[in-house]
Amino acid sequence: MKKISDSLKEFCEKQELVRFAYIDGSGYPRAVPLWFVIINDDCYVGTGATSAKRKAVELEPRVGWVIDGGERSHYKGVSERGHVEEVTNPVVRQQVYDALSVKYFGSTGHPKFVEIYGQVDDADTIYWRLIAEDRISWEY
Repeated sequence: MKKISDSLKEFCEKQELVRFAYIDGSGYPRAVPLWFVIINDDCYVGTGATSAKRKAVELEPRVGWVIDGGERSHYKGVSERGHVEEVTNPVVRQQVYDALSVKYFGSTGHPKFVEIYGQVDDADTIYWRLIAEDRISWEY
């Protein structure tokens, strides 16, 4: 799989949203924006345990995602496809939970973050590692 440059990795880590695509319950492609973090070059997202996207991904595990941005004539991004792996290791789950809280609210355990995601071991929230099987990237 094509490697991405260090500058593109850094750019992606600073972006606010990943656009996550899956096949919905009606058989149509659906793309949704999600908060994400990158830890050790792996992209992680969280979602509700009973969400439509989780149910859809359980039926059709092939997914895609894009992290992109930039201003006119300086666009950068990565588009990947692959599958998800649920994070069940409590140590990794804590890392993802804390990293999301810091990225989006500036501190671990921020009250608004806890309101949205619950506590780290809350069964109502799951976390996925996005596992790329193919990638394209651009910097221009």
